[in-house]
Parts: sequence; structure tokens; C-alpha cells
Amino acid sequence: MKQITIILSLLFAGYFSFSQEKTEYGISTEGSWFMPHREPEYRGLETKNGFGTGIGVYASRYIFWRVSADIGIAYRYKQMQQHYSVYTGTNDPNGYAINAEGWNKLPMHYVVVPIHLKVLLSKNFFVKGGIESTWLLNYEIVNEKPEFNWIVGFGSQKYKLKWSVNYIRGFKEQGFLHKNIEPEGYYKGSINRNNMLQLQLSYPLGQLKF
Repeated sequence: MKQITIILSLLFAGYFSFSQEKTEYGISTEGSWFMPHREPEYRGLETKNGFGTGIGVYASRYIFWRVSADIGIAYRYKQMQQHYSVYTGTNDPNGYAINAEGWNKLPMHYVVVPIHLKVLLSKNFFVKGGIESTWLLNYEIVNEKPEFNWIVGFGSQKYKLKWSVNYIRGFKEQGFLHKNIEPEGYYKGSINRNNMLQLQLSYPLGQLKF
């Protein structure tokens, strides 16, 4: 997947550089609902869904007929909660173990590089699909860096402000944690697969021809 992303990025960069078509550039923003997916062996660790947001820049160009290619770079923030319960090393008067438990908030800060293909089904309505590579920044130990997601969605470009509703899912599970142990005696982190519903807005700032 890493090699495919690199090849696609180079192909799109080459096309954007040598084509005489106009390239639209602009800003994008997103809001999302993050629903971490767990494989069966990790489902004992209860999680809560969380929200996400982000902002970035993009470049878009028609490559043939009604098909356009988009490439960009963005910052993304998302958050989830995960339950913890650890033995404190002591027992109550009846001999039962005393556990420390609660919910950890796990914020995640990413740099995201999305590559999309968009197909106009009518003058204003489009469908899109693609992949994105993401780098998780705020945890010392990360097992997938970069992490890769696939994306499908639909939207409208009737007005200058475009919108799309997208579903984003990771190709693999992502594991991450801080290297410092918490006072209760555990490491703060999680293992889950990215699973998101996203509302994305984009606004063109201008066009270039090169």
C-alpha cells in the first residue's frame, strides 16, 4: 500500500506539472464521527465513539471526460475514549481485589495526505473514492506509520462551496501508546481500526495554469 500511494502521488504530481489544463486550488475543512473498530481479541477493552475535525489545502484538475483528480495535505484531530481497569495491589476487608478504573480520553493528531478521484454523474452531483496516508504525531509508539485508509463518498458542487459525505476506513488495525506508565500502573494507548463518517467542505481560492 505504501508503494501504491507513492506511485499515485508521483503520477498525479507529474500530471499536474505537465498538463496544460487549469488546476483549481483551495482550502478544505472536515467534521467527522469516529467509531473505532475492534477485532474480537480486543473487544474486552470497551471504547466510546468520538468526534473529529480538520483543515487543509488541496489541488484539483480534470484528467479526462468528467473525471478529476484531487491531492492535498491536511491536519486532522480525532478523539475516542477507552475504559481501563487495573489491579491496585490491594484487597478490601472481604479479600476482593481493589481495581482502579475509569475512562481515558485518547486524542489523536494527524498529518493527512489524501488522493481522490471524483466522477461527475450530473452537472452538480459527484461520487468520489481514493486513499489517504496519515501520520499519527502525538504518541511515541505507533505500529503503523504511515497508516492507510480508503475512502468513498458523494457530494455536490452546485455552489462554489462544495460538500461531500464520506466513509473512511483503515486497511489495517493501528496500535499506539505513550511510553511512560500511568500512576495506576498501565500504559495509555489503544488498538483499533479507523472507521469514520466525514462531512467535508471545500472552497476554491483560484486557478493556476502551468
